[in-house]
Amino acid sequence: MSSMIQVEIVAPGALSPADAAAWDALRAAGGLDHPYFDRRFVEAAAGVPGGRVALFRREGRLVGAFPHQRRGRLIQPLAAPMSDYHGVIAAPDAGLDARTVARLLGGQLRFGGWMSAADGEGLVARERMATNVTGGAETLNTWLDGINHKFFKNLRRMRRGFEKAHGEARLVWDDRDPAVLDWIIGMKRDQYRRTRRHDVFACGWTGDLLHRLMAMRAADETYGLRVASLRTATGEIAAAEASLDDGRTLHLWFPTYDVAFSKFGPGMLLTWMEMEKAAEAGYARVDFGCGEEGYKSTLAQSVGTVLEGTVMGGSPGLLPSAARWVGEVGPAPLRRLGQSVGRRLDIINACETRPADWWAGAARAAVAAARKSTAGAAA
Repeated sequence: MSSMIQVEIVAPGALSPADAAAWDALRAAGGLDHPYFDRRFVEAAAGVPGGRVALFRREGRLVGAFPHQRRGRLIQPLAAPMSDYHGVIAAPDAGLDARTVARLLGGQLRFGGWMSAADGEGLVARERMATNVTGGAETLNTWLDGINHKFFKNLRRMRRGFEKAHGEARLVWDDRDPAVLDWIIGMKRDQYRRTRRHDVFACGWTGDLLHRLMAMRAADETYGLRVASLRTATGEIAAAEASLDDGRTLHLWFPTYDVAFSKFGPGMLLTWMEMEKAAEAGYARVDFGCGEEGYKSTLAQSVGTVLEGTVMGGSPGLLPSAARWVGEVGPAPLRRLGQSVGRRLDIINACETRPADWWAGAARAAVAAARKSTAGAAA
């Protein structure tokens, strides 16, 4: 079927009205009910370096679309590393799995949260964590208490401690001040420096994307970036979070907190209060993304898997084959090192478009991954 497909490449935000309508229909047919697959995310990402949308047609009819960015032969989902979930906007029977897309686009396709068709060979499955909040706040809290009573009891205790020290714990559910988003970005950058992770906001375009999504939601309350903050009675910010929001799914995205409040667990308190508010406001789910962080299992449950890995659009060559051997079947220490370096390089490849910035980031990533691997082996 792939031989019958014609490919057209357009800029993000340049869809014709007919293709925009077809996108919406294909998204519904593919069951891609998540704000990352909304056309408005692509429009907001129009300024991403190398951003493109591949339109796949069969006999002139749009059968699929794939927002992506190119770094030479490397193909990544559009706005990576910011796009937690991604894939082809298509019906499941369109024949547009990940390998076909890589072949049609003529490159190496690398992804971390693939949700559409893929055969899974050589790919890593990752748990997607979310919470159903359709029953309201009381039902939500009963469920949270049931999955981990000790944790939920401690969460309530921390809230009482916060209020004893700082007055009422105030949730600003829709914080529209751009300065609060800048506060989040600044705190995340400090965190990246402390933890020796690559600073995803140093390149500039990532922060611009968040601000565009925030402005989009200010103009159209049905979609965009929602910023929520936890404040003291006097208005001081203890924690804040930027989330992708389409009125049905609240996708928690960039949480952070002021370490001066750390003994009260302000990040967890904010997440809990956001979940309660979403439940009261009629949302269907709160999505925590994919990953194995311990706190997620206390507030969410697995709702399926997404795929991480690389597929080749042509001959893989020696280097990708060697990297795949290290990451999948090499000795355990090399596997850990390979996976750690690989994920760090994914972020650097996505963010950095200048060679000097890429090499500097890659050198730091190699050192940090080696330290992490050594520490893990010693433990």
